[in-house]
Amino acid sequence: MSEIQLNIALEKIENPLQKALAGGRFVYLAECHVPEEERSIVQAAERIMPLAEKMWSLDDLCGGLAILDLPESSFSAIELLSALPENKRNCNCAFLSGSGRDTEDIISELKHAAGAGIRNITTVSGDALPRTLRECRSRQFTSSINSLQLIRDAEDFFPGSTINPFHYRADALWGTLSNLKRKLASGAEYLVVQSGWDMLQIQTLSWYMLRNRLYTPYLVRLTLLTPDKVERIVSGEVPGVRISRDFRKLLEQELCGNSAQFEAAQYRRLELQAAGARLMGASGVIVSGVTSPGKAEIVARKLRSALDEFKCFEHWLDEYNLHQAGVEMTNALHNYRLYDRVLRRSYPFDEPPTGNDPGVFPVSRSERFGQKLRKMFFANAHCHRASRDRLMKKLLASCRGCQHCRLPEHEFVCVENCPKGLEFGPCGGVREDGKCEIGNFECVHVKIVRYSSNRKPQNYLE
Repeated sequence: MSEIQLNIALEKIENPLQKALAGGRFVYLAECHVPEEERSIVQAAERIMPLAEKMWSLDDLCGGLAILDLPESSFSAIELLSALPENKRNCNCAFLSGSGRDTEDIISELKHAAGAGIRNITTVSGDALPRTLRECRSRQFTSSINSLQLIRDAEDFFPGSTINPFHYRADALWGTLSNLKRKLASGAEYLVVQSGWDMLQIQTLSWYMLRNRLYTPYLVRLTLLTPDKVERIVSGEVPGVRISRDFRKLLEQELCGNSAQFEAAQYRRLELQAAGARLMGASGVIVSGVTSPGKAEIVARKLRSALDEFKCFEHWLDEYNLHQAGVEMTNALHNYRLYDRVLRRSYPFDEPPTGNDPGVFPVSRSERFGQKLRKMFFANAHCHRASRDRLMKKLLASCRGCQHCRLPEHEFVCVENCPKGLEFGPCGGVREDGKCEIGNFECVHVKIVRYSSNRKPQNYLE
C-alpha cells in the first residue's frame, strides 16, 4: 500500500463529494459507463463531457457522475475519470470492479487513481452474467472487501462499497447485513444501495443502520425506467435487479398509455423515491437513465421540486401509496421482514424498533450428517497444509484445492465453490430464492448462514 501512497500528491486535494456527504448536502450523480465503442480515451472523455459539465453546474445538488467500471471495455472507470478536468474529478465517483482483476490489477488501478488525484472510489465485486458457470470459475474476481482492504491504509482515498438490501429470505438478508459490517470494518466510508424499487427495504436498511449506530452516509441508486429497460429487467438481463409480479403489472398498465404518460409516471416515481430516500436518511441518489444534458436538467428540476414538496414523512407516505396504488413490491414466495411497521412511520427514536429474529434456519438431516463428518475430519484443517486430506475434502466438502484451507472458518463449506471465488458474501446478484446468479444451486454464503444458525445461537439483530 505504501507504493500507492508514494504517488499521491502531498498537497490536500479538494473533494466536493466527500464534503457534501459530511455536510449533509443532497448529492445527485448521473450513472454512466465507459463508452465501449471508443478506442481513444480522449474521444471517450469528449463523449461524456457535455453530460459531465451539466452535472457539475448543479451546485445546489452537488452534481457529478458515477462512472461504472466495465472490465470488457477498452478503459477502466478510473482511466476515464482521469481524462476529465483535474479540478472536477472529485465531484464524481469511479466504480472499481473486481471482475477480471486480481490483486495486482486492483493495485495498478489504485496507483493510477492516486497519481491522477482521484479520491472517490466505490468498490464492487462485479457481475458474473451472462457467463456460464465454467467461464465464471475460470475468471478472476476480487471481492469488494479485499479491494477495500487494499486501499484502507492509503489515507487520501475516500472509499465506498455497494450493498443489495432487496432480499426477502432471512438467510440471504442476514448474510448481506453481516457483509455490510465487514465492508465498514474494512474501511468503507460511504455506501451505494443497489438499484431497486421497494422503499420498504430502503427504510429497513436505514432502521438497521440507526439501530446498530452505523452512521455511514449512503447513496440510493434509482433507475429512470424506459420501455426497453423494463423489458431487460423483466427478462433478467440486469443482474441483481428484480421486480415483483404486481409491480410488473403496474408498469404494463402504464405502458398501455402513450409515451408521454408513461414518461410522466416514471418521473413522478423517481421524485417519490428520491424524496422518500432523503426522509429515510439517504445522503443522495445515483440515477441511471440520465443520458443527456437535457435529461440531467429535467431530473434535477424534478429532484428540487420533490425535496421542496415533501418535508414530512407522513405526507410523503400518503402520496407514495397513492402513486403505487397498493402494489406489493415483493413476490409472496419469500417475505421475511426484519422489522414490523416499516413504511408506516418514520424512525421511532423514542422506541427503537425490535427486529424479527428469524430463529434457526432449516437444515436437512443429510446436511446435519455431512456437517458432523466434516467437523470430525477437518476441525483443524486451517492449521495444516492445504493439500492434506485433499481427497477426503473433495469427497465430503467438494474441495476445489485452494492454497489455504478455510473450512473451519466457514462452517465447513468450501467458499471456493462460489463461482466468483468470493470469501465473503452473498454478492449482490444472489436470487430471490437464495440461489446463485448463474447456476441452479444455493448460494454458498447463504448456505453458510443457514449452517451457522444451527451450530450456535446467533445474535442476528445486533
